[in-house]
Amino acid sequence: MATAPELRPILYALQDSVMLLAPKGWAVVDVKVEPIEGVLRATELATQGQGGTSPAAKPRLHLEPRDEAVRLSEGLAELAQLLEHSGKSWPGGTLRVERTGDFADWKLLRPDGSLAWFSRLERAELDKLLVTDALFDALAGTERAFDELQQRFERAVGEVKSTSYDPDTRLLTLRREGGEVRLEAQLLGRFVLDTFSWEWGWADDELPPETTAKVRSVCAPDAQSPGLAALWRDQFHCDEGFAWALMGHVLVSVGARGIFRVVTSDQDAAVFFAVLADP
Repeated sequence: MATAPELRPILYALQDSVMLLAPKGWAVVDVKVEPIEGVLRATELATQGQGGTSPAAKPRLHLEPRDEAVRLSEGLAELAQLLEHSGKSWPGGTLRVERTGDFADWKLLRPDGSLAWFSRLERAELDKLLVTDALFDALAGTERAFDELQQRFERAVGEVKSTSYDPDTRLLTLRREGGEVRLEAQLLGRFVLDTFSWEWGWADDELPPETTAKVRSVCAPDAQSPGLAALWRDQFHCDEGFAWALMGHVLVSVGARGIFRVVTSDQDAAVFFAVLADP
């Protein structure tokens, strides 16, 4: 069944939410959806794996599952509302997502188990989403190394009074109680606090290319590797913790020593640097 174009972005966001909430390696997800105070809400989530193999643990994404469940509920309520406008009523019941290596089938089942609506996300679409098994594998491969590097870096940096960054020399100046230190650093990107959006530094055409060259080489926006859109999409909405997980992978890949976070003077955004030398 073809899906109206206006429904595709909602399905993409819902697929990301399911990927974040379900264990790695799932084959079927059933989400119980009930009307609560007149609004559809996801109340339970159950999964089936692929055969008898226990799925590998997902990398830490620093997310609050309860918050993601709220986003899932909001997306399902919006989907149901749009379907209602097109003459397809879904009073709640069960959301069932079944996936193979080639597609993910989305089914809205009524309380009696009958099918209210069906749509399919093909592999080409799934490979362009933010949250994928390929991304989990990439982050898991560098997670431990990042934890060790970041802990060592934060101990060495200590308390910083103020900072500045020169994009021409690529030097980050950290002013501390005992003086200041200048360290070579690459701009990772910035997180806009009020809109919960991440922007990779290499997407800013006004910056000297050398400022983000190492980061860009890992994110590879020109290659657009399947399943790694979170690295090559220039900006997107997410929690800051998710952005940290992405930056940690990049940090290890470029051989940096740690991430340094700076809040802008207007308090609207946090800017992140991959520091390439020990303090």
